[in-house]
Amino acid sequence: MAREGYLVHQGDETIHSEKLRKEPKTPKEKWQNFWYYHKWHVLIGIAAAALVIFAITDAVTKVSPDYQIGLITSYQVPDQTIQNMEKKLQTGAKDRNGDGKVVVQVNNYAVGGDNNKTDPQVAAANVTRLMGDFTTDSDMLFICDDKGYDYIQKQDGWDKGHTKMALPESLSYQGYKWTASMRALFSDNDKKYQKHKEYWDASLKLFQNVKNAKKSSATS
Repeated sequence: MAREGYLVHQGDETIHSEKLRKEPKTPKEKWQNFWYYHKWHVLIGIAAAALVIFAITDAVTKVSPDYQIGLITSYQVPDQTIQNMEKKLQTGAKDRNGDGKVVVQVNNYAVGGDNNKTDPQVAAANVTRLMGDFTTDSDMLFICDDKGYDYIQKQDGWDKGHTKMALPESLSYQGYKWTASMRALFSDNDKKYQKHKEYWDASLKLFQNVKNAKKSSATS
């Protein structure tokens, strides 16, 4: 009774600990003993392994674009149109990163404007993303509608010698009035200026290749 009275006032941990002090003999008892003491270690280990596998899979399967082209508009452009643009721009591109693939990624920044249906919160998020990408020099060539062009122009962000360039017919879509412009580069305090300039030149060359390809096909 004394022992039972003692156990009445103890928690489950004390009771289980006393039971598990007995040396497990059968495989089932050994497994129960192991699981009791190590289940959280096992579960955490499984979760950590899953995260590592996910990270490795994502890194292996992720495609790094050779070029990123900005599309600044007051409205959201349909994904189908963007994918079509990417395919056409790839015709003037080359494999810059040496991974054996030529990939052009078009980033649509729907910054909103008067008389359009872009959600204000979505527009604000796109503006933030645009400024972030502009700061990190991920996009050098931009295709814009008038509002998109004016947005960067107000911040003196265009290269003065390469603004409002006419798009080739292959990049003209019904209902959209767009032009192409190159962003300005500033060598001051830019430790990677040479690398950024090479990317800038390659982006301009891509655009020229697409235009020239259209002219060549028209004259042939």
